[in-house]
Amino acid sequence: MKKFGMSLMLALVLVTGVVAVQAADDTDTPAVPSFDDGRINAYDAGAPVAIFNTRDEVATVDEDGLATTETVVSGIELLSWSSASESASEVLDVSREAIEDAIASNTASDFTIAEENGYTLNYSQSGWFWVTTPPDAEGKVYTFSWQKDF
Repeated sequence: MKKFGMSLMLALVLVTGVVAVQAADDTDTPAVPSFDDGRINAYDAGAPVAIFNTRDEVATVDEDGLATTETVVSGIELLSWSSASESASEVLDVSREAIEDAIASNTASDFTIAEENGYTLNYSQSGWFWVTTPPDAEGKVYTFSWQKDF
């Protein structure tokens, strides 16, 4: 009887232990951005560069023929983060016009639109931008890509 009681107790502990270590199903929980300042790479907390669409207000006419303004993407800006000074500085700012001119005049499937001090803004004719940074102290290069949406 003692062995039966111990076996029963062991079985209860094992079943309880298995249930206790099951992870919750979090497939319905959407990812939360690390930053809410409008950067394109907001979900990448370790990024050494913040990528933004710059925006301008332009005059336009609405569907009723009335004058109004509309916010449009005016370019792409890269800000590099310095943990030493705890500040960001602009490393690349490319106008929409320069981007569209480069896309229209370039027949290569992948090409660099702009480059400054090792930071590059690149484009693929399949409709994707990507950014690369100069190597960090460990020799790692940061790359981020996103689909063109303007």
